Amino acid sequence: MERRQMSGARERVLPDPALLRDVLADVRFAPIWLALRVVLGWLWLEGGWSRLQGAPGSGDPLALGLTLAGIALILGVLTGPAAFVGGCLSVELWDSAGVPVITLLFAAVVWLVLAWKTAGWIGLDRWLLPLLGMPWRGGVLFDGVRSGSAPIDNRRLP
Repeated sequence: MERRQMSGARERVLPDPALLRDVLADVRFAPIWLALRVVLGWLWLEGGWSRLQGAPGSGDPLALGLTLAGIALILGVLTGPAAFVGGCLSVELWDSAGVPVITLLFAAVVWLVLAWKTAGWIGLDRWLLPLLGMPWRGGVLFDGVRSGSAPIDNRRLP
């Protein structure tokens, strides 16, 4: 499959494998992503919260970020970015775990980041992503287009 770019050059578009497309983009897999999301979010929430309770003063920024990432995963808010940020922040916590546990946690983070479109389907992403927009389509909040209507002229709004 080829598409022509504006300059006349051809761009080759390689389709995703059907199995991978089905696993990552089909909402029938949302309960699986929900279970993985809640388990991983709970681990991060618990790890971050326990570090915040033991930290003197205002708290550890790493623990605060990990706690917020855990809450975001449990609620299904911006699941892909929350999984990525939580995965980056939890590397320090993984030092105490064994190699098999680290491998499973890393795999869970990678799969949640890849399945960002459907991982939050049973969660707040179901309504939040259409409002904010997705890479292939602008959202109602930023694009100025309501579903089923003409574009909104932002210059005329008070």
